[in-house]
Amino acid sequence: MSDLTSDQVDAITHAWLDLCASKEHFESEEQFTGVGADELATACTDSIEELETAFPFLLRCASIGNPFIGLGGVKDE
Repeated sequence: MSDLTSDQVDAITHAWLDLCASKEHFESEEQFTGVGADELATACTDSIEELETAFPFLLRCASIGNPFIGLGGVKDE
C-alpha cells in the first residue's frame, strides 16, 4: 500500500463507494428497470469484488463505519 498516494487511495475508495451505492440501487425492492440493468448490477458486483480483493483496506475501513479511517501506510504526494 505504501506505493499509493493519498489521492490515489481516495480515488479508489470513492469508486468503491459509488459502486456499492449503485449495486444497492440496482438490487432494491424498487427494482431499477431499463436496458442493461441486470448487466450493470453484475458489473458493479464484479468490480466491487475486484476492488476488495486488490485493496483489502476497503473492507477494513468499511467494517469500522468510515471508509476514510485507517488508511495507514499511504504515502503523501
